[in-house]
Formats: sequence, C-alpha cells, structure tokens
Amino acid sequence: PGRNSFDNRYFADRFQALPSGGYTAFFNSLLAHPNITTLLNVDFFDVRARLSKRAKLFYTGPVDTYFKAAGLGRLEYRSIRFVRELYRNHGFFQPVSVVNYPQDERDCGFADCSFTRIVEYKHYYGQQSPHTVTFREYSSDEGEPYYPVPSQRNVELYAKFKALADAEKGVFFVGRLANYKYFNMDQAIDNALSIYEQTLCDVMPASAACAAVRRGEHPAMWATKRAAIPPSSASQPTRGATVAGGGLVGRAQDQAMETAWRSPSDD
Repeated sequence: PGRNSFDNRYFADRFQALPSGGYTAFFNSLLAHPNITTLLNVDFFDVRARLSKRAKLFYTGPVDTYFKAAGLGRLEYRSIRFVRELYRNHGFFQPVSVVNYPQDERDCGFADCSFTRIVEYKHYYGQQSPHTVTFREYSSDEGEPYYPVPSQRNVELYAKFKALADAEKGVFFVGRLANYKYFNMDQAIDNALSIYEQTLCDVMPASAACAAVRRGEHPAMWATKRAAIPPSSASQPTRGATVAGGGLVGRAQDQAMETAWRSPSDD
C-alpha cells in the first residue's frame, strides 16, 4: 500500500494492538495448557494414519498439500526474503515503522535494490535505545508461502480444493494456507475463534460459552466487551496500543477471556 502521511503505525486502522510481550510470548501463552501437547519436527502426513478417526482435526497447512493425492496441481504463493541490518549508535533509521521503496533499482544505497520495503520494529513499542534493527524485504517465489497469488488459474484451482475441503468430514481448514487467503493477524485470530465457536458445543455442550453461542452471542468476543479502552481512543488512534499479559486471545477455555489494554505512554 502507498502511504502519504507520517502515521507511524503499521496499518491505517483506527484501533491497533500488539501483544505486549511480542508474538513469541503470545503463542507460548496459548500453548501453556496441560491439555495441549506440542510435537516439533514432525510431518503431519507422516503420522496422519495414526490419528484417531473420531478426533476433530484442525488443519492449518497448505490445502493443496493436504489434497495432493487428488492430482489437481499446486497453488502458487509469493514469499519474502528478509535481510536484517543492525545499526549501532544510529537512533532511528527511518521516520516511521514501515517505509515502502518503489525506487529506481540502479541507485538505492544497497548492493541489491530490488527490495520493496524496510521495517523498523523499534517504532512499535516506543523502545529507547541508541541502536536499531531494520529488515529489508525482497519479494520471492521461493521460500515460506506467505501470500496467495490471485491469478485466474489459482482462483479456479482453489475452488476445486475448497469443494474437497467442504466434503472432508471431521476436518476443519483454518488459517491462511488452508484457506488460500491472506489474513492479517486480527483476521487470522478471528478465523480461529469462529471455528472454535462452531465446534464449541460438540466439545462442551453444558458450558456457559456453548449457551452463549446458542443465544447467538459470540463468547470469543467477550474480551472485547470487557476491555478497558483508553478514553482517548474514541477520538483519535492510540499509537502502538498493546495488549498486556499473554496475548490478545488467551487460552481457549470455558471462561471469559481477560484482556487489559494499555498505551506505551503508560510504561
């Protein structure tokens, strides 16, 4: 997106938030539950046949990989190559957190001028340091699959995968890769919570949260109702608002999720 202002936040949304401890702490909090077991360095397709047929499966990987045996082909993705730069005793490298660079590739000040933007994360939390770290981003068709490529061919191919996914009993396709759709973090969380609500009554039919779903309410949004939004947020954006504690969502338990909001000025 193009920018024509000095808004130093990541997006142009009126309300924005980041986990106060970063996304590593956010996911650690989500997974810190005795009912959750995390297995690393395990390929799902290597253990797929050993999973209980009665268990609900929430699949977050590439949908075309899941249905590889169908022989429909592969969906295309765009990836990003990140180049980290550390600047000592430099203050800030750029005036805002994200600066796009649609520059002439012949003279940009770097050896490789094909990058699309530079992100300086120091801006987000109002960190005070004489040093700073930036990441230059280079678009690539190799690497981690970040962005779907919405060509006519891919749109039509995904529609075929979507039909297979809808017919797959007991499997829920969640997130960017499984839906072949780019989600920002708030949309990714909303997608997960929506799936959670869809399956809640199967797992906890007698719970208060299930009763709320049956009344047409959204228990996953209780945190929003209970959040203490700073009064200034009603009239103007809060710079770099963060969510204190484990994260935006908290653990998926049958309880109202507690969320506290604060502004960097409160630190």
